[in-house]
Amino acid sequence: MRNQTHADRLSDRFERGSTAYRQYTGRTREALDNDPTVTTAFEMWQSFLRESHGDVFGDLPDGISVESAFADALYYDFLVERLLAHVEATVGVTVMNREPGSNTGAFDVDLAAVHNTIVGADLRRVDDTIESLDITALDESILHNLFESVVSQQVRLSLGEYYTPRGIADLAVETLSVDDFAAETVLDPGCGSGVFCAAVIEHKRASYAAAEDAPAPAQQVEAITNSVFGIDLNPIAVRSARLAYLLALSPLLDDAAIDAVEIPVFLTDALGLTRSDSLQYGGTRVASTVDHLVGNPPWLTWSALPDRVRAAWRDGPADRLDLVTHHGADAKLGHANDDISVPFVLACLDRYAPDDAAFVLKRGITKGPAGRRLREQRLNDSPLAVEHVHDFTDLRPFGDARAGAAIYSFSVDREPCRPVPVTAWSRGSASPAFTSAERLTQTLEREETGFVPVDEEDPASSWLRRDAERRALGECSHEIRHGVKDDARDVFEIEPERVTDLEPDRVFPYLKSRHVVKFGLFGHDYRLVPVDVANEDNEAWLREACPRTYAYLDDNREALEARSSSWLDNGTFYNVFGLGEYTWAEYKVVWCRLGYKPHFVVVSTVDDERLGKKPVVPGDHCMFIGTDDEREAHVLCALLNSSIYQRTLDDVSSGGKASLSKSVVSRLELPAIEDVDEGVATRLADLSRAAHGIVPEHTDVSKRAYNRTTIEELEPVRAEIDALVEELLARRE
Repeated sequence: MRNQTHADRLSDRFERGSTAYRQYTGRTREALDNDPTVTTAFEMWQSFLRESHGDVFGDLPDGISVESAFADALYYDFLVERLLAHVEATVGVTVMNREPGSNTGAFDVDLAAVHNTIVGADLRRVDDTIESLDITALDESILHNLFESVVSQQVRLSLGEYYTPRGIADLAVETLSVDDFAAETVLDPGCGSGVFCAAVIEHKRASYAAAEDAPAPAQQVEAITNSVFGIDLNPIAVRSARLAYLLALSPLLDDAAIDAVEIPVFLTDALGLTRSDSLQYGGTRVASTVDHLVGNPPWLTWSALPDRVRAAWRDGPADRLDLVTHHGADAKLGHANDDISVPFVLACLDRYAPDDAAFVLKRGITKGPAGRRLREQRLNDSPLAVEHVHDFTDLRPFGDARAGAAIYSFSVDREPCRPVPVTAWSRGSASPAFTSAERLTQTLEREETGFVPVDEEDPASSWLRRDAERRALGECSHEIRHGVKDDARDVFEIEPERVTDLEPDRVFPYLKSRHVVKFGLFGHDYRLVPVDVANEDNEAWLREACPRTYAYLDDNREALEARSSSWLDNGTFYNVFGLGEYTWAEYKVVWCRLGYKPHFVVVSTVDDERLGKKPVVPGDHCMFIGTDDEREAHVLCALLNSSIYQRTLDDVSSGGKASLSKSVVSRLELPAIEDVDEGVATRLADLSRAAHGIVPEHTDVSKRAYNRTTIEELEPVRAEIDALVEELLARRE
C-alpha cells in the first residue's frame, strides 16, 4: 500500500524551491520565447488583468518580472488542475466546466493545452504525489498554503489577493439571517480561493443533515449548486475556487449517483464595469438577484485602477449611488489611497438586491472619509442598517501584510440602530487561531460593546467604541508643566519691530492660546526670557553679555519690582516663574489650559526671520509635557488629538476657565514610550509627523477661515490615528 502524503505538507512538496517548481517555471520561460500556445496565453493573461485590474505589475520590485509572475500563476493553476483531476477520480464525478472562462466566455484560453505544452515526462511525477493524497484531508486552507508557497507576496499584494481564514468565513456566514439554509441563495461576488462558498456549502450540508426528511444526496448536490454562487475576476482564482467548491461537495458526491457536476463559480466582473458577460449555468442564465451576499471584497486602491475602470465607476454606480464623497479636479472616487472595498459592497448591495449581507472589510473604515458613505447607512433613498460588527481589534487575522479587519453585517431596508452592536475579539490565554469558528471561540476572548459617532449630530462621523472613552482614563506617566509666567507683559512682550533693539540671546518665539491648533502653530509672538530657570541669579552675566537687554530691563526696574506675586520674591528683579530645565526640553507637547480648545501640538524650534533658529517657549496660558524623545512627543500628541481622548476630555473637563488644567489632563492614560507597543508607537509617531507636515500648508489664512476649513488630506491621517488609539486602548484590561 502506498504511503499517504500528508495534505498539509503539499506546499512543502511543490513550493518555489521544489524541483517541480523549477522545472515547470523554467520550461514556461523557455516556451515564452518560441511556443505560440504559451506566448498567446501570456499575452491574453496580461491583457485580461490590465483591463480588469489596471497596471498591477507596474511597481514590482527588482527580480520579479511579468514573465515570472505569469510562470508562477501558471504553475499554481497546473497544480490545481491536477488536484481537481484527483478529486474527480476519487469521487467518480467529472467537472463539466473545468476551464476558468467556462460559463461566461471570459478569458478564452485553454489552460489545459498550455499545461500539456509545458509538462514533460518527469513532471508527470507530480500526479504520483497528488494521487497519494487522501482528499478528506484537503480543504481550501491547503490551497491557501500552496498558493502562498508558489506566488510571491509582492504579486499577491499587487492583485489585492489575500486568503480569508476559514474561521472568519464561518463567522461571516453565521451572521446572515437565513430562514432556510437549504433553499436560500448566497453569492460571494469576489470569491477568490472559494473559502466563503465552501463555508456556505458546509452550512447547507449541516442543514440537510439536521432535517428529518432530507432529500437524497444527488438532490442535495443539485440544490446546493443552484443556490451557492461565486464570482471572481482572476482566472487562476476561479479555478482554485471551483476546486474548493468541489471539495466541500465531496462528502455528498461520494453517495450521489451522478456522473458529472457543474460548479457555479464564474469568471467575470461582479459589477459589470469591465465586463458584462452573461452568466450561464445549466444551460440557462443565472438570476440577477440573490437572498444573501457574503465575502471579502477587493482591497485595491483607486489609484491602481486603469482610467477606463475609474471612468466606469464614475459613470455607473458612483453616479447612481452618490459614492463620490471627495471633490477635486476630476471628482475622484475617494483619495488615491482609499481602496474600493466600500463602494464595491454598496454597489453589490444595489445590483443583487439581497435581504442581508456580511462582508470582511477594514476595521479602519469606521474612521475618516473612506468609510463615511458606509456610516451614513443609506443606499439611495432606502435605509441600510449595519446590524453588527465583529471587530478583531489588533489581531490581524490576515497577517501583518494587511490592515486590521472586521466583519460587517448589513440588512437592507431596515432602519439603523445606534449604537451599532459590536463584538470585540481580543487575545486570550492561547495563541489566536482562525482555522475554524470553533477554534476562533476557543482561543480568543470577546466582549460586547457598540460603536457611537464622534459627533452625535452627525451619525456618519467617525465611529468609536463606546467603552474606549473609559479606557482612555488612567495613569499619566509624564510631568505636566506650566508655561512661563512673568506678571509684566508690557515689559517682557517684545513687539516685532523692537526685536532688533535687544540682543537675540534672550528673546524667544512665544506661544499664546491663539497660536495653537491641532498638529500645528498659527504663528508666534516674541518674549524676553532673561533667565534659564526661575530664581536664577545671572545678573552679572546678563549685564556683560547682553548690555542692551540688561539696560532695557533696568529701565523698567520700577515696574518689575512692583509685581505682587510671591513667586517672584527670590532671584533678580527681572525674575520669572513657570520656568525650569523642562522649558528647554528638545520637544514639547503644548496645549492651552484656558477655555476649552483641546488642541495639542509638538513644538521644538522655529526658524524665525528675526531671531534665527530658536526654541519655542510656551506662555502663561499654556501647559506642556517636555521630552527629549521626538517619537515620544509625537505619540503623546497623537493620543491627545485622537477622537477618543478628545471625547474623554469633553467628559472630564469642567467646561470652565481652566478646562484643560494639569489635574484634568493628568487623568488620561499617557504612558511612557517604553510601555507602548513599538510598532504602534512608531506608526502613531509617523502619523503625527505627517499631520504636522500638512497643517502648516493651510495656515496662510485668517484664524477664523482656518477654523472653518476641513483639510481633506489630513482626514485619512486622523482616521488612522483614531483606529490605532482605539486598538491600543482595547488591549488594556
